[in-house]
Formats: sequence, structure tokens, C-alpha cells
Amino acid sequence: MRRTWPALVTIAAWTMLLLQQPDETGGKESCFYVTFSYANWTDDRPRFIVNMTFSNQSGIGSVTTINEEIASPISRLLILQHSARTKPRTIYNASTRLCDLQTLFNSVPLFKPAKDNMLKQSNYTMSCPLTKGTYAMYNMRVSPKNPLLGLLYQPKHTFSVKGGLYEELPRGRVRPLSTYFMTGKVVKRSCGANE
Repeated sequence: MRRTWPALVTIAAWTMLLLQQPDETGGKESCFYVTFSYANWTDDRPRFIVNMTFSNQSGIGSVTTINEEIASPISRLLILQHSARTKPRTIYNASTRLCDLQTLFNSVPLFKPAKDNMLKQSNYTMSCPLTKGTYAMYNMRVSPKNPLLGLLYQPKHTFSVKGGLYEELPRGRVRPLSTYFMTGKVVKRSCGANE
């Protein structure tokens, strides 16, 4: 079966990284939990159709239908941390050709488990071009031991995630295939409290 990545692949990969973080108040392990307060997405119907679902505000799923081959897809991701008193702080900002992600994930030790886990929970792959078909990712959850969540955690801060999958056109132009925008907050609790 041929597989492909939907618009949320980069964020899902980031959120699948696992790392335990000790609590600074006594050596107990702390976990971080995400609550989404807002989410929306667009798609380029009928060529590229994305249907997303959110369960218990912590699980994300998507079903992507590609009706026309996409020769050169590009993934973009911007993660910002927001405070009422200061300008937003950029946590991560990247634009990558989807075909280059395989090399990146395999060369960075922290990313390889994320890629492997993603492939186990879906029928996606990093092959190019994106081929016609329907591809699903069900109930992808943010690990409470994720180092990115530890970085995003600030008691009085929120975060936003903006990104998408684009098609590279001649002369450096791009066309959006699917875009997404989410806002939320990270809360810190003892591990096991919400698991």
C-alpha cells in the first residue's frame, strides 16, 4: 500500500517525542498536558480534502483524501508562545520539502522514534510525489512526557500552532493544499494524574 503524509505530519512528529522531565520540587516526575481552545483548517477541495477530529481535547485525528497527485509538497510549521505582556515568542518555525523529511528524521536521533511511531499509528509514508488515495491518522495523542510541552509550559502563557501542506509551483510560487491553526495551553501535573 502506498502511503502519504497529511498537513499535520510535522506537528504530530513534534508532539510524539518522548522524554521524562524531573520536577524541580523534589525529584518527582512531571507531565505536561495540552488543552486546545480553538482549532480550524482549510483544504483545497476537491483535489485535497482533510477532515480533522479532536477527542477529549487532547487527541487529534485526520482523514486526508488526495484526488490528484501532488509532485512537490512543502510542509510549513510555526509554533508561537503568547503572553499578555510581551510579543509572541517563536518556538519553532520551519518550511521543508516533504521529500526531505525522511533524511531529517533519520539523521536526528530524537526525531526517528517520532517518525516510527507515526508510521505505526497511520497509513502514511514520506514518499514523493503524494499519490491519490485516502490516508488516516486516528487519535494521535500528545505524550505528557514530550520535551516540546515542557518548553511551551508557562503558567500564564498560551501557544498557537500554524502550518500546512503546500504545493510548490514554477517560479518559486506555492499553493496551499491544507492549512491549520490551533491555540491552546499547556498545564503541568504529576504523571498519572490524567493518563
